[in-house]
Parts: sequence; C-alpha cells; structure tokens
Amino acid sequence: MQRMGLAAAPRRVLLSIVVAFVALLVTSASPSAFAGDAAVEKEAQGLQKKAIEEDFLNVDYPAAIKKLQSAIAKCGEARCGGPVKGALLRDLGAMQILAGNEGEGRASFARALGADGSLELDPAYKNPQLEGVWSDVKKKAAAGGGGGAEPAAGGPQPTGDFAHTPAPEAPVRTPLPIYAEYSGSEALARVIVKYKAQGSADWKPLELQKMGTGYGGQIPCKDVPQGTMSYYIQGFNAGNDPVATSGSRNKPYTVPVKAQITGPAPALPGQEPPKQCGELAGAECPPDFPGCNNKKGAGEDCDKDVQCSSNACVGGKCADKKAGGEDCGKDDECASGTCSDGKCTAAKKGGGEDCESGDECDSGSCKEGKCSSGGGPFPRVWLGVAVSLDWYLMPAANNVCLATTGLINSQGYSCADPNSGAAFPPNGDVNSAIAVGRSDQVQGGFAHGPLTIMASLDYALTANMLLGVRAGAEVFTSPLSNNRAFAPFHGEGRFTYLFGKDAITKKVAPMAFVGVGVGEFDAFVPVTVVLNTTSAVPNPQNPYNYNAWLSAGPFFASGGGGVRLGLGRHAAATIAAKVLGAFGGQAGSLIGFAPELGIQYGF
Repeated sequence: MQRMGLAAAPRRVLLSIVVAFVALLVTSASPSAFAGDAAVEKEAQGLQKKAIEEDFLNVDYPAAIKKLQSAIAKCGEARCGGPVKGALLRDLGAMQILAGNEGEGRASFARALGADGSLELDPAYKNPQLEGVWSDVKKKAAAGGGGGAEPAAGGPQPTGDFAHTPAPEAPVRTPLPIYAEYSGSEALARVIVKYKAQGSADWKPLELQKMGTGYGGQIPCKDVPQGTMSYYIQGFNAGNDPVATSGSRNKPYTVPVKAQITGPAPALPGQEPPKQCGELAGAECPPDFPGCNNKKGAGEDCDKDVQCSSNACVGGKCADKKAGGEDCGKDDECASGTCSDGKCTAAKKGGGEDCESGDECDSGSCKEGKCSSGGGPFPRVWLGVAVSLDWYLMPAANNVCLATTGLINSQGYSCADPNSGAAFPPNGDVNSAIAVGRSDQVQGGFAHGPLTIMASLDYALTANMLLGVRAGAEVFTSPLSNNRAFAPFHGEGRFTYLFGKDAITKKVAPMAFVGVGVGEFDAFVPVTVVLNTTSAVPNPQNPYNYNAWLSAGPFFASGGGGVRLGLGRHAAATIAAKVLGAFGGQAGSLIGFAPELGIQYGF
C-alpha cells in the first residue's frame, strides 16, 4: 500500500502540471480573460468614469469622446484586458452617436464587441436610439456581417482594370487620397469610388477627377473613422455604363485607419499629405456647441440657418447659396455676398466671362462683351484734404544777426523782431552796435517749419497704385520778404503704392509714396542779441530777443510711408510720415521730416 501511494504521487504532480498548463493556454487564448496591466487599467477607468459621470451629464460629448480616446490610447494593443477595453470602446461609440456621428459610433461598437462579446450598454446613458444601433451591430456581428470584429485589412488586395495601390495605413479624421490609372481601350467619361467606413451601413460615392495620366480624389475626413476603410473603383462611359472596375463590394480594397500611423501619410501624386481635421470637426459636434465647426453642406438635415455652410436652412435641409433675385434676409445667404431690399443681387462675373455692362463684372469693366480682368470694382478717383507740419534740421552758426548782404547773414540766416516781424538790424549801420561773439548764436537741432493745409486728388491706376497731385497754403512762414525762396504755397506730384491684394478695398493697407514739387521751406530759432550801444536801435533793449530765420527751396523731393484705413467703400483716412529735402534759397538746402494726416473720398 505504501508503494502504491508513492507511485501515485508523481502521477498527481504530473496531472497538476497538465491542468495548470491547459488553464494557462485557455487564459492566453481568451481576450476577455486577460488581466492586463492593473495600473494602466485603473488610469483608463478613471478617465472613463470622468467621461460618463461628468462630461456626459453636462452634455459635453466632445470632452467625453476626448477622454475615452485618451483612455483607449493608454491601453494600446495589449495593456488592458478585453472587458476593460471593450467597455471603453462601447462608451466611446455611445458618445459618438449622441454627438451625431453614427458611423464612427457603429465602428466603435463593433470593436467593443470584438473585444468582449458579452458587453451590454451602460444604463447610465442607455436610450432607444443607442439600443437600436447596439442591437443592429450585435446582430451583424453574430451573422458575420461586419458588425462585430474588424474587417480584415492588409491582406491580398483585389486587381482589375485600374492600376491602383491602396495606402498601407491612414490617419483617422484625415482625408484619404485615392489615385488610380486606367490603360484600357474603353473611353471613360467618369471614374467613381464606392467606399464604406467600418460600421457604416451604406456605400458612398466619390467621383475622381482627372489628374495627369490618372484619376484622383480624397474621401472626406468626416467619413474616415478609426477602423477599416473599404472601397472599390468603377469606370463609366458616356452612356453611364460601367466598363471598367477594380474590386467589388464582396472583395474591396481595404485600408486600416489608425489613431497613429508609423509610416508616411498617404498623398496624391505631387501633393502634400492632407491635414487632419480638427478634434471637434463635423458631426462630432452637437448643434451650436461652442468651439465646434459643424457646418453642413447642401442637402444635409438642419434645424437652423447657423448649422449650414450656406447659412440657409430651408425646409429642414441646408440650401445652396441663393442666386440673384432670390429672397434673402442677410448677405451671407447669397452667392454674390449681397442681400439688398430682401433680394440677392446677381453674383459678379470674373475676367473673360460674358457681360453686357461693367456692373456685372468683378473688375467693374465690360469690354467687347467680356469682363475685364481685375481685382474687383473700386472707386478710381479720390478727393481729399490733408495737413502736415514740417520739422527741419537747423545748422549751427554764430553771429546770425550780423547782416552782410540784403540784411542776410553770410550763413543764410536773417533776424526779425518776434513781435512786429520787422527785420533786424534795420540797416547795415547797426552791425557796429552788436557785441560780436557774445550772442546771436544757433546751437543746431530741429525746429518746426510751416504747417501745410492742402487738397489732394488721386487716381487709382490699379487697386495698389495711385497717381495724384496736392496743392495748398502754408502758414507759420517767415515774415521777411528778403529771404523767402518762394510764396507760401505747396504744390506736389505724388505716386502712392498700397501693399496687399486689392489693397484699396481693405480696412487696413500699408503704403509707401514718393513726391516732388515746389513750396516755401523756412524755420526760425530764437536768439538773444547783446548790444554795445542802443542809440541806433528802435525801442532799445539790452539784451534783445530776435528770431533767426533760415529759408530754402523752392524745389523739394520727399518719400515716406504709413497706413491707409478704409472707412467704407468710398472713404479712407491716411496716417503717414515723410522725409523731405528742400533745395535752393539762402540756406542752399534743408533736410527734415513731416507727419501727415489726411482723409479721402472716392467715386
């Protein structure tokens, strides 16, 4: 008996090892039994709890979607068990459907059931709509109709009449480029791609456009959820008969769509890869949710104008932009962008289009029955007024009131009484009364010159270039007739360039200009004169204050820049500064600058 017990012991040990090994195999083979990384699962379930108990209850579906997607990303391929990952995908699908994107929701439900087929909807958010979609996906999963596990992707791809290589992978919510070439003998009038995202019930059409030797197009980003994209290609002749095909509904091309891809993003030949759509783009957004871009195209269901890209919801469907003559309530309902007296105005025609008058054309010009090219209609003639104040750099000099010729100092200065404007000295004999070297000195620096008030006339050669003239009067000029180079008048020809496309119609346009003309350019510096004797000086004072004037011109050149502010279609203001140089006169030259303000009216 003892020997029998000893012999049975090894058998029991061997049996225990076999049982443990089989259990291990069963555990490894069952996704739902895999325990996963406990720390990662806990973190993912924390995000899941916040998404349902906070964001869902606050009707913030986009925030819930973002948290659930983050939780699924943390789980990766194998860091969470089947029940945990399935529950995350189930809740993600529910939030996507509640946010209006049933296609993506179905795909998430299918992946959830593929991870854990025993899942049921969470009573926290269950409603008849979600129950209907969930039941439909479960039925398709049970029947093998694609409602459960993900469709196979990455296997052998179909062949046919088109030369086409599907992308090895594609990023989610990003337009999926498709390019195919056809070398058959039949003439093709159009090429259509029929595509279906995972979880979607219907095949949608996409017409490819001619591109070089082939045909290309992009599946819209709102139709590219995570999962597997399936599609096939058909070519039709002029009679709309299918004469070429590659792939079919039963054997389509497949592309895995992933949150992150490892290789380069797919692109059409010669183009950059398309950019991913925004996190809250398209149907992921509830209607009118802040920060969402959920504008719908023509024909899509709507309740309000604001939901439509055309800003026109008519009879529960988004309408196209309205044509000229149709009823409207606001400008953005109209194709022309203008609603006047409750009717859309006619859309302006571009260069080369047929016309009868300039009013029909963007450029405002119709010649020989065709619209002229141009950047749009705008006023050509601009009348205005402007003011500027000159500032000159005055040269340093000594004994500026010692007259040498015609009461003018050898350095070009002339002195005048600041009260009466009379010349000083009244004649050359008084020079002997001035204490030479003790006074009447100019240290140099800037002094203001005349204030100019002028009218302006400009003609817009284009929307960027204006040619015009300015004319006006100058005040605060020299009272001394003996040293003036010109009358107190300003005359100028000017060329102005506005920066930017169609700049003359913009609210803000930087500008630069150059000008030449004639005018009076003079300024004064106060000086103190010390006299040796006052006997020859009227109203003698000692010392006495005089103004030392310097004059140049009459010719000048200027250049400057600033900004032009549109005040409506027919009005504008200008703020600018210019550098100018005056040449001639007693000074020989004066260099300075002038700020300038103006206002214009165009017609």
